[in-house]
Formats: sequence, C-alpha cells, structure tokens
Amino acid sequence: MNTDNLWVLYPKPDSFVHELGGQLKIGLTVQNLSDTALYFSRTEIASSWADRKRGIKPIEREEYLPARASMFLTEFNLTLPQKAGLYSMKFGLETWVYNYYTADWKNLGVLWTSDWGYIQVTPRPIYSVFVSCSLRKEDSPVVNRILNMIELWGFKPTTYGINKFSEDPLRIPDDIDKEIEKSDAVIGIATPRDYSIQEKAFKTFTWLHLETKKGVDSDKPLLFIMDERIKPEGLLEFPKFPKVFYHPTKLEVLEHKLTIVMPGFRRWIADKKQQQFWEGLVKAGLILGGIWLVGKAMEDKE
Repeated sequence: MNTDNLWVLYPKPDSFVHELGGQLKIGLTVQNLSDTALYFSRTEIASSWADRKRGIKPIEREEYLPARASMFLTEFNLTLPQKAGLYSMKFGLETWVYNYYTADWKNLGVLWTSDWGYIQVTPRPIYSVFVSCSLRKEDSPVVNRILNMIELWGFKPTTYGINKFSEDPLRIPDDIDKEIEKSDAVIGIATPRDYSIQEKAFKTFTWLHLETKKGVDSDKPLLFIMDERIKPEGLLEFPKFPKVFYHPTKLEVLEHKLTIVMPGFRRWIADKKQQQFWEGLVKAGLILGGIWLVGKAMEDKE
C-alpha cells in the first residue's frame, strides 16, 4: 500500500474471519519510506460494505515520524455487515511533509491506499456439507467459484476427487456413502454435460444423481445449484428439493440469490425442519419452487 513512496500502512485486524454483524477491531501502523520527516493529523477509513462511507479519526499523537521510522497510529472499531462475503477496506492519512530548506510543514491532504483486504464475514457454526460436483477441468472455473460461495456461508465442503480421496478405487461408492452420512447437508452443483439435440437442452453428470440420492436416503437437507440450461431430470424434477439456478457468465447474480437462500438453508440444518425453510422463502416473496422464479425475475429486470 505505498502512496507516492512516502509511507506504507500496515493494518492489523484482530481476526481475518468474523461473524455476520460482528465487531472488527483494526490497528494501523505506518512506516515512513521517505528521507524526510512526516506528520499525520488524521486517519480515514472507507469500507466496501458501507458504500465507501468514510470514518474519520483525528490522530492524537503530537510527535512527527522521522525518516525511515515506524509507529502505531490509531485503532478503529467497525461493525461488519449481516451479509456473508469477502470485504475490503482502504485507508487515508492526512499527510504533512517537512521541508528542511524552508523549515516548515506542507500539508499534502489526505492520501489514500489502494484497497486492502480481505475480511471474511461468515456465519457460525461451520457446517460440514457434502458437495456433488463435476471434476472436469473445463467445469472447474465455475465449480471452484461456487465452492467459494458455499464456504463463505459457513460450510466446510467435502468433495471426492477434490479434497477427499479413496485409497482403493473399488471403495469409492462406500466411502462416499460414509462421507454423506457424516455430513450435515448435501449440495449438488449441476453443471452441463451431454447436449440433447432433440430436446435442445443439456443433461448433467450421472454421479450427481447417485450422490444426491444418497443424501435423500440419509434424510439430509438437500440443495441444488443448477445451470439454467440443464433439463431437470431425476431428483432435479421434484419441487420439494430447492434449486437455485445460475448462468455461468452471471455468477454475481448467483451470489445475490444465495443471500436469500442460504440463511434459511442453515436454519433447516440447525432445526431439522424443511417446512420452516419453505415458509421463510414464502415470506421473502417466493413460492414452492420459487427460488427459480425470483431468480428469473431478477435477471429480467436487469
């Protein structure tokens, strides 16, 4: 975070991962990179979750900062948002530079850092979730981004072939069954696989149906995150299993949909009551299967 090669700021948060709506305490230490003395009269902070609204704090230190030296400036206490995600901040210092030839101080105004981050805001507790997803390289950009979204909502994903493996290939089905039994929930990421010219639609990979069926048999809360180009088949056809539709070129829309769905999905896991999950969706303006309907309506407005 160099600013005109005058100084560098070292923010130190009390933690890089916080609860939704929690308190973040962050201390600021500055290092003088120049060959002259610097003085700082106030510090400012702008966070991505507060629409860049600025918090301002006068610096109570009276002494200047000698060339090449460092010192602690101040500390901020911030309330974090109620929405899961990665958030950034930037900082500004009202900077004065000493001119040895004229023996006076020149005010350079507030100099800002680039964005610094990130602070992760994640619900607690962390739930274990078995994620059924494609292992193909061509699907990995979409799958990895969705996995990151799932983690931000307080889940620890387990996926065979990504972070879980079997020593004996013949034991893979049994090992998958055991992992699903141990998990708190199951999420299926349905990416397109085979295209049907007759139906003019994609099908998804076979393992998705096998793994999510085991989740149903184990009475686990089940959520599908599904490419909108896929023709619903198998469990994907049933309205009782919630589906969040996405398009691979509009994954930021999926992030917004998950802010509606994931809090209720977490309550379903905690309370073991699917009906409350659906009632929460109704209160949010959804109907049965309405995750898709609202998702489409949101996109149509754009």
